[in-house]
Amino acid sequence: MKKSGVLLLIFMGVFLVSCMPETPEVKEVVIYEFYGKSCSHCKKMNTWLEDIKPKYPSLIVVQHEVYSNKTSNQLFQDITDAYGKTRSGAVPTIFIGEKRIRGFSAELGEKIEEEIQNCLKIGCPSPANKLK
Repeated sequence: MKKSGVLLLIFMGVFLVSCMPETPEVKEVVIYEFYGKSCSHCKKMNTWLEDIKPKYPSLIVVQHEVYSNKTSNQLFQDITDAYGKTRSGAVPTIFIGEKRIRGFSAELGEKIEEEIQNCLKIGCPSPANKLK
């Protein structure tokens, strides 16, 4: 009787676990932002990004200052090339999913947020993947 009771408990446990709904996979959204320390539009974008981060816990913003950091500037050029875009050096510039967005305004903030939401739905590769 003890064996059948143990087997019944094991069976019920397996059955209950298999009936539980799957936890939806949280998609990580990675933005690469290139900015300059003295750039006023960059400061506005940085403030905006900080303000929306709590709304999107899986948002990762990788920031690179390009005015004084040669390595970051070279990365900016390499990613721009990998995206098949013309080099301009204009900042702020972000890369998200398959998109490059240059400059910052309220309208561009809306466009960036739409892209974040899109990436959360369908999943987007990190911009770093373009360099592989």
